Amino acid sequence: MEKFEKYHPIMTPHFTFDWLTTARLNHSTELIRAVEKQPDLTTAQAAEHISQLMLKIMRNQELTWGIFKRPQKTLIGLTSLANLQEHTKTAELSLYLPPNLSELEQTELLTRLVTFVFAELDFNETILATNQTTISPQVLTDLGFSKPDKTGNWLIERAVSLKTSL
Repeated sequence: MEKFEKYHPIMTPHFTFDWLTTARLNHSTELIRAVEKQPDLTTAQAAEHISQLMLKIMRNQELTWGIFKRPQKTLIGLTSLANLQEHTKTAELSLYLPPNLSELEQTELLTRLVTFVFAELDFNETILATNQTTISPQVLTDLGFSKPDKTGNWLIERAVSLKTSL
């Protein structure tokens, strides 16, 4: 597998996925407070948290990006690919998005993330953990995700896999 550190920035027409180190620390701190549900998190603790995330990226254990809305480059959310299982080609995707994101914006973000997992990482299955954000069930169904299991997670499987050697 490629080194994860090369996977940034990743762009969509309206968003950029990039390391949290590219954001102002006070903005990252506010986001991490919301994601981790730790309102008393200090800037120093947030910096340590970001440092630990970057270590996981450098060790190819996890990919975590801040989601920036362009063109202002406003940090609006967070996404992670974790529990990357190379033997089963499965990844777990988690998202933290603001509640006011439109279905069109949700579709744009999820389409790019799932495409990344299938095309760049060559994985076959993505499990979307929806415990941190609300995504329109219609968006998920339209994109090809299966209805949630008892944990509330949604699943999408690669429809086609092409062999690279003939």
